[in-house]
Amino acid sequence: MVDDTARDQAICQALKAADEIAAALQAHLIAEHGADPDRSADRTAATDSLVLLRQARSRLGSGLRAIEASSIVVPEGAGMILRR
Repeated sequence: MVDDTARDQAICQALKAADEIAAALQAHLIAEHGADPDRSADRTAATDSLVLLRQARSRLGSGLRAIEASSIVVPEGAGMILRR
């Protein structure tokens, strides 16, 4: 059985990998398909895809922050506890 720390680390690594893939797709859309990174740009298939990738990366970031926050060690009294 995988302990919580190992599970959190695996989830964190998976979220980081997914974010890196999304970042690469964003760069590809801009460089190869002319997606305009300006949020007020005219709608095209490439800019619509860019919007979706931004939304996905925002959710990935939220997930990463939640996982990392769950394993922050904080002082309490004389000892340290692991916040869960």
